[in-house]
Amino acid sequence: MLLDIGSVFGGIALAVVAFVVVVLVCVVILRLLSAILPPYQGPYGDAAPEQSEASEETDGVDPESSPESAGAGSSANERPRPERAEDPEG
Repeated sequence: MLLDIGSVFGGIALAVVAFVVVVLVCVVILRLLSAILPPYQGPYGDAAPEQSEASEETDGVDPESSPESAGAGSSANERPRPERAEDPEG
């Protein structure tokens, strides 16, 4: 049984609209829950760090030129980057 092309496109459009509606409803529910519930605390009672707190500490400070980071080295999660040698041709 052949379907006409209009009903096929209509079904695809209906599926796309339904998917977008479901995603939007989930986003609204998650935003409401994040506004109502307190922030997550880890197993040791430490609250998860906020992005705004981290950005306030480093506003206007160049991490490469700050004296605290000059002797600190890299963190435990980062591998040290080898220094690049100057290219003699350019």
